[in-house]
Amino acid sequence: MRSILRILLSTFAVLLLAAATGDSAFAQKKKNPAFAKVTDDPDLPRVLLIGDSISIGYTVAAREALKGKANVHRVPGNAGHTGMGIAGLPKWLDEENGKWDVIHFNWGLWDLCYRNPESKTQGRRDKVNGKITHSVDEYVANLEKIVVELKKTGARLIFATTTPVPEEEAGRKVGDDKTYNAAAISVMKEHGIEINDLHAVMAGKMEKYGVKPGDVHFKPEGSELLGKMVAAAVLKQLPPPNPGKPKDGGTVLFDGKDFDHWLLAEGSWEIEEDGSMVCRMQDVEDKKSGKKKARPMGDIWSRKEYGDFELTVSYKLTEGANSGVFYRSNMNNKVQGGFEIQLMDNVGFQKTHGKKDARKLNGSFYDCLAPKSDPQNPIGEWNTLTLTCKGPMIACSINGTETFSVNVDDWNTPGKNPDGTTNKFKTAMKDLPRKGRIGFQNHGQVVWFKDVTIREL
Repeated sequence: MRSILRILLSTFAVLLLAAATGDSAFAQKKKNPAFAKVTDDPDLPRVLLIGDSISIGYTVAAREALKGKANVHRVPGNAGHTGMGIAGLPKWLDEENGKWDVIHFNWGLWDLCYRNPESKTQGRRDKVNGKITHSVDEYVANLEKIVVELKKTGARLIFATTTPVPEEEAGRKVGDDKTYNAAAISVMKEHGIEINDLHAVMAGKMEKYGVKPGDVHFKPEGSELLGKMVAAAVLKQLPPPNPGKPKDGGTVLFDGKDFDHWLLAEGSWEIEEDGSMVCRMQDVEDKKSGKKKARPMGDIWSRKEYGDFELTVSYKLTEGANSGVFYRSNMNNKVQGGFEIQLMDNVGFQKTHGKKDARKLNGSFYDCLAPKSDPQNPIGEWNTLTLTCKGPMIACSINGTETFSVNVDDWNTPGKNPDGTTNKFKTAMKDLPRKGRIGFQNHGQVVWFKDVTIREL
């Protein structure tokens, strides 16, 4: 009997030691990959995710979706309710942790939760006899304090709405999610903060994606969906990756200081204080109406011609603007003598000029192929365009999303595209020069370009 007792005591001691040290499978849980250490790529922007267990669930999916586009970090644990957020921000935002370019954040599910010290449910949740963590007014007041601190970082901010509360949830009341979200959205709009409406993504889908009835958490496929939505929202807010720094073997074509690498008419383009170039117009008299109108003063062209290359440029449009990037082009015959990527405020331009064929919209292989999507940021914000030309292969991406990828050898008939539609070119695209100048178009509306680099391939 004594020997059995000694064995039991010995075993109990081992278990206690394991629990204390974490050196045993008895005590050590598998580390959640959401909290894995992130080694930054110095050429990519840095993103911080802040939120509760829902955000922990979608962290890995968001990180994977933004792979190669951003360094995605998250706070070390569950951010809980807004009170915990206020307490945690000084540490999370400490300068020792580096500068953040985008912060995606959420609080809500913990704030609207009712808890009762006597409750036996996980987290002491009890919506019948419990006390709410924070009233709507307290929630709003805390969010105001949080936003003030987040804005000090200079990062672009995105607030994610709280995901739905299911009917059988033990400590949360159906409908409170909408009430608290409405209050939070009001705060964010007042501060000009972007909204990522994750509640709308999951509304009506808790039965499909929820872990179980009455549970606010999601199955892996639900977290995967949320992660993709988070990544899409973050992608729109990302700054150019290390702007102005050329890749290995690259050349800075425009550094914001001079036009040494460019050909332009005097006064047609100027350098702004932020290091961007902007096109200029001049007032001329309309011969028919006699009224003054703005006339573009000319495009700007690279001094050197390029054949196979990777071009990176940041651009910004005004409302209703139409511009473009010419490449492998002839500055004396830009309409027929080279290629163009259309840059346009699709909505604004079509309001004043009528509906345009998709082959002439933003990010298109101009007049030859419609873009796969329009990943352009809101008008007035900067975008990053990357153009790669290698032999007959040409590809364009905007803000990290490909808009087209073509083999120009497929365009073997003058005036006709492979799908049978027509284009403006009198020469088959495959017969256009494989070398020419880079140009930025002044089409009569104000546009800006900066951080122009090129790497010959």
